[in-house]
Amino acid sequence: MAVKYTVDFFLEDNAQESIIPPLFQRLISESGMNPNLFYLSILHSRGGKSISALKSYLHDAKKRGMSPADCVVIGSDANCKGFIRKREMLQTEANGLCLTIVTAIPDPHIERWFLLDPTALSTAVGENLVAHVPPYKCGKNEYKIRLKEAFKGSTVSPLSGGIEYGPEIAANMNIYNAAKQDAGLEDFVSQTKLWLKSLKDKGQEMENM
Repeated sequence: MAVKYTVDFFLEDNAQESIIPPLFQRLISESGMNPNLFYLSILHSRGGKSISALKSYLHDAKKRGMSPADCVVIGSDANCKGFIRKREMLQTEANGLCLTIVTAIPDPHIERWFLLDPTALSTAVGENLVAHVPPYKCGKNEYKIRLKEAFKGSTVSPLSGGIEYGPEIAANMNIYNAAKQDAGLEDFVSQTKLWLKSLKDKGQEMENM
């Protein structure tokens, strides 16, 4: 079956890359659509500056007369600015673009998403870990430290601090419960589902013509 939809990802780092695209892929599968219809392309995921990378991409596409992707997912940690403020900033950047943009805004940092479902983390690792998601904290490395601490007492020593388990966590996460704990995750899931529903509705309309 030929690919019909392209989704481009602009992410800040390898932690975002480890969990955001797999979550998106899972939501595709759970929507009832064929995952083979979608091509997920990670165009930026290092060194932060996902917003700058997206701007360059759109500028280049316009110069070349290229058609942008069907959907662009931009990941950007709230970084203690607050989820709402960061989302408004991203929406302002995208204002006027004829392009579907889905924002993924972990608040304050992506590592928090890895901890939202301790059962999913334990399943991903293959050991019973004791993970704690503390009340909202704004320290720069707060959730990186918490993620590493979850492995204490286990036989696993994650080389990348635990972020390497992102795909497995995404596959096992109770998304409904996790999203209730994090406004950025809830918004990301909601936007993705809304876009997928629009594709299904459009497809059904074409079939009925």
